[in-house]
Amino acid sequence: MESRELNFELLKNQKILKNIAYKFTKDPEEIEELVQEALVRSVKYVDKFFNNPKLVAWLYVIMKNVYINNYRRNQKHYQFEDHQKASYRIEGCTEPSVDNHAEGKFVMNDIQCALKKLPKDYYDLFIKFMDGYKYRELSEEFNMPEGTIKTRIHYTRKFLQKQLSAYGKDKKRWAA
Repeated sequence: MESRELNFELLKNQKILKNIAYKFTKDPEEIEELVQEALVRSVKYVDKFFNNPKLVAWLYVIMKNVYINNYRRNQKHYQFEDHQKASYRIEGCTEPSVDNHAEGKFVMNDIQCALKKLPKDYYDLFIKFMDGYKYRELSEEFNMPEGTIKTRIHYTRKFLQKQLSAYGKDKKRWAA
């Protein structure tokens, strides 16, 4: 098979290869990488393919092997990292990273300031609710109907949403 014929056949089967790669991964970038790597390796090892009529099957095997090799390489990388972290813990050390909690402290300060603006009975009720007390339990403790408890908690939530609206603009950043 001449290089022109091979190039033509490879380009003709590129769409089929993308469909096959989609079975391995849904990530479009990974699909492109798999197809490209399979095409590069097919050109590199064309002498092993010579006179074989099943080009797509051969390309499929190449792509499958590329995917498996990449997967194994990534697994070994993660295992190494986990092993390294475990060795630090065995020695009684924390992981070799430093977390910056300053941003979280600012958020917590803002939440505390917003809570302090609430009337005392609303504040006490909401703190108990956030601690996991049920409406029924709060109703008994505060000697109020459950409907009143629900209304006050709803009011407190809405009040906090308004007070902390600056954090609502970038929801992905603060969701955890």
